[in-house]
Amino acid sequence: MLVIYACAMPVHDRGRGLCVILLGFGVGWGAGNIGPVVGPLTEQFGVSLGAVGLLSGTVYFAAVLVATPLVVPLAARVGVVRAAAAAAVVMAAGHVVFALSPVFAGLLAARVVVGAGAGLALVAGPVLARELGGVRLLGLLGGAITLGIATALGLGSVLQDAGVDWRVGFAVSAAICASPLLTLPSPLAARPQPPPGRAFVTGALRTGALWRLLALFVAANGVPLIVSAWLVTYLTNVAHLRPAAAGGLAFLLFALTTLVRPLGPHLAAGRRAFTGLAGGGSLIAAAGLTALAASRSLAVSIVAVVLMGAGFALPYAVMVDAAGRLFPGRAAATLALVQTGPNLVPMLVIPLIGSALASGHASWAFVLLAAFVALSGIASITGHRSSA
Repeated sequence: MLVIYACAMPVHDRGRGLCVILLGFGVGWGAGNIGPVVGPLTEQFGVSLGAVGLLSGTVYFAAVLVATPLVVPLAARVGVVRAAAAAAVVMAAGHVVFALSPVFAGLLAARVVVGAGAGLALVAGPVLARELGGVRLLGLLGGAITLGIATALGLGSVLQDAGVDWRVGFAVSAAICASPLLTLPSPLAARPQPPPGRAFVTGALRTGALWRLLALFVAANGVPLIVSAWLVTYLTNVAHLRPAAAGGLAFLLFALTTLVRPLGPHLAAGRRAFTGLAGGGSLIAAAGLTALAASRSLAVSIVAVVLMGAGFALPYAVMVDAAGRLFPGRAAATLALVQTGPNLVPMLVIPLIGSALASGHASWAFVLLAAFVALSGIASITGHRSSA
């Protein structure tokens, strides 16, 4: 499917497009590969679900949060393509450490390294994609990220059912994250962007449109990461599905998101595109989260997955494009600002949902997530209409 994505690009941009897509695939893989091995990690290291939540969420997204603004001066110094290459190297190194670590503290350190690489990739990737292929490649990048999550969740669950040691999956993760290095464009050149000054950041934070976009980024990018951390465990413990079935539904969720993200820009056009895709998609995702909270059967779980898969995907391309257009000439800095939300919120919420799952209250946690996603969609619709 990644090769198909690359072939969708114009001939002269295919090599560069594949590099961006592989980078996004590695980001998604690193975000999703903890979910299927929650059980083995708790057993081998003698830790709780909340501790695994710290591993998959808090330390990972703390590192993403710290690294995200660093990509702006890095790209200004070496160019956005080299910044993307650095992101791939750092993510791969983190997975190697994770696969080899004999102690839980080593796993925490490894997730910090992976998160730092992801933080670089989540800004360098979209900036490079927008420069090379506009909204079209942005949609393909978004699809590659969720395809990585889907594949990590699905394959990881199958490997667990087959009794394969969890460390094997993280060795694979390292190879996946290093793969963009094989397709880097030559020569490595891109137009550097100057680092933002304090006046720009202060002015941006006073803009209501930035905060509405930040909330939308959390709803469309951050909440799926929260769901990915616990979906397999939730479906097995609460909906009583087999691990392979739960992993299959997790794969379906993010595979649907993968397919719909590139289609989003083709489903609506003109002035109503942002309202329809961003607002409508958020409301559909909220309905899916509500169905997930009520899920006690395979049928309801499938409905929840379909709604979430489509709803999380629809806003992606238009919201990233809107962030790039919000402050002309400051695309990287603006993306770094709005990406702060999807990094910070999962860091705080993932361990909380793990604790709620352990105490039997996970359904209410998903209801609260649904309310937030719906409100972010309504705010985006209202704000866009008032500024039109």
